[in-house]
Amino acid sequence: MNELQKPSAGGLPKVLPVLAIAVLAASGGAWFATGGGGGGDDARGAQSSTEPAPVASSAEAGAAEASSMTDDELDALQATLERSQLLPVDFRTVPDFTLSDVDGNPLTASILDNRWSLAFFGYTHCPDVCPITLSVMKDVVAELETRDVDPMQVVFMTVDPVRDTAERMKEYVGFFSEDFVGITGELNDIHELTRSLGIVAAFTANDTDPDNYLVDHTASMLLVDPERRVRAKFTAPHEVATIVNDYLTIQAALN
Repeated sequence: MNELQKPSAGGLPKVLPVLAIAVLAASGGAWFATGGGGGGDDARGAQSSTEPAPVASSAEAGAAEASSMTDDELDALQATLERSQLLPVDFRTVPDFTLSDVDGNPLTASILDNRWSLAFFGYTHCPDVCPITLSVMKDVVAELETRDVDPMQVVFMTVDPVRDTAERMKEYVGFFSEDFVGITGELNDIHELTRSLGIVAAFTANDTDPDNYLVDHTASMLLVDPERRVRAKFTAPHEVATIVNDYLTIQAALN
């Protein structure tokens, strides 16, 4: 595997040619991936009857509507999706975490609150899946904006924080979009979170070049609702039109 290079002293990072090749490969349908999954629950506290009833936000109203959908209604919604897998409201909830943003500052799960997010898990040395996916997501956001739709928050979390420092993540994620949220942190903390979400990451040693190892990882993206609940899995291969259509369908039904 060709390792991405550090930025050159006088210009754009040497990483750009490698990324460009991988992005071009997307149009040819190149894709390599493994997958994973699981289940979980979410719970809420009751409001005291002596307190005034609060006005529900749009996110809370959508959560209540999603919770009240019958199995038949969920099946009917699933039938309208092109490639994504709709998940039950109690499938999984993103747990609390404290990791690091691309500037090295603490980042918590509150980054997911009150907005839809599409989370992808990979690593900056990835030769194909990761740069292709992030390039596709850049175009997805642009397409949603042309339709006057607030785009989802795009989150890229490394599964290889030993190599993916905050500085490297800032360079890598920023190449695609300054608005994308890059997340790194301590190895044990990253792996605890990814395991809780059913994300698979398998490391393959390189005997001749130990620092240049490969990581097979889940290629699906997780759609997280404003209550931090995982509501859908967007499976590979990722295509702009498919993601846009499925996202708009899911958001309209559950928002």
